[in-house]
Order: sequence, then structure tokens, then C-alpha cells
Amino acid sequence: MPETLGDRIRKRRAELGLTLREAAKRMNKSATILSRLEGNKERTPLKEETIRKLAEVLEDDFDTLMLLAGKVPQDVVTVMKDDPKLPEFLRRIGRENLSADQLTGMLPKKGKT
Repeated sequence: MPETLGDRIRKRRAELGLTLREAAKRMNKSATILSRLEGNKERTPLKEETIRKLAEVLEDDFDTLMLLAGKVPQDVVTVMKDDPKLPEFLRRIGRENLSADQLTGMLPKKGKT
């Protein structure tokens, strides 16, 4: 079964030795909301800034948490909107099963042309 956002939050909180209340306080959220998130019962979509704060408090990767929340960061959306060919490019990457590491390896190294 794939990892959910709630699973990830609970796991990272436990790894850091934070209680539900401690983590919620650091996020300026209620323990009830954090509990609902961990239990995958929160139905209100999370705001990007809430996920950013979660990543900070849990010392976790923001982009991973955004993906688990089913969201795309606004800066990525902006890049996509600026180049109408990017969606098809990303679809092709998916069809070709290319990873981000493979694509990064194809880019010129900094300082070289």
C-alpha cells in the first residue's frame, strides 16, 4: 500500500520524538487537526504554506509532502504556465520512464557549455 501523507507525518513525528501536541504547537495548529491529518481524515485541502510548515517542523522534504497531499507547488505551476509545451514534455518523460536523475544527468554541468 502506498504511503499516505498521514503515514509520513506520523512516521517523521515519531522519528523526531515529538508528541502530537508538540508538533501541532510548532505548526501553530491544533492537535486535533494534526491527528486528523495523521489518520487521513482531514477533508479540508491543505494550503501550501501549511505543508511548508509541516516540512519545516518534521524536517522533511517539502516536495515529497506536496506530492503526498496531491498538490503541485505554486512555483512549479508558474513554470508550467510560462511554457505551454511543458505538459506534453512531462507526459513524454512519463511514457519513456525517465527519472529526474536521468534528466538531470543530461543537463550541461555548471560552468561548462
